[in-house]
Amino acid sequence: MPAIQTTYAATHARWVEGMVLDMEPNVIVTRVAEDAEGISFGKVCVQGTADNQVVDSEATAKFAGIAVLDTTQPTGKYEQYANVAVMKKGVIVVSASEAVAVGDPVYYTPATGVLSKTSTSNTLIANAQWDTSTSGAGLAALRLG
Repeated sequence: MPAIQTTYAATHARWVEGMVLDMEPNVIVTRVAEDAEGISFGKVCVQGTADNQVVDSEATAKFAGIAVLDTTQPTGKYEQYANVAVMKKGVIVVSASEAVAVGDPVYYTPATGVLSKTSTSNTLIANAQWDTSTSGAGLAALRLG
C-alpha cells in the first residue's frame, strides 16, 4: 500500500477561516448554497433568490451572515445546493483585508465580500465589530450581534 501522507506539520494553525472562535452562545442557521461556484468558509453570505438560499457577496442582496467552517465538506467549501452553516450571531474567524483594531466597525465590499474597517464604497454589517486586532491583512475575530 502506498504512503498516503508522508509529511506532517509540527504545529497546527492557530485559526482558520470560518472557525467558530469560542464556546460563547451563538446563532447559526442552515441555508442552501445557490451559486454554482459555491461559498467558501469564513466568507460573507447574502440573501439568495429563495428564502432558504444564500450566495456569496453580491451588490444588491442583504447581508445574511458568515459561512462557518465545516470540515466534512469534501472540497473545502460549500458546493452548490449544499447546506450552509451561516453564523448570524457569535464570534467567527475571517480574513481582514487591512489592519483592524478591537471595536472597529465591520464593512464588506458588496462585489467581492472582502471584509475591512473602511466605509468608502462598502456596506456596513450592522451590530458587528472586530474582536481582535491585526497589524495588516490577516485572520481576525469578527463579532456578530
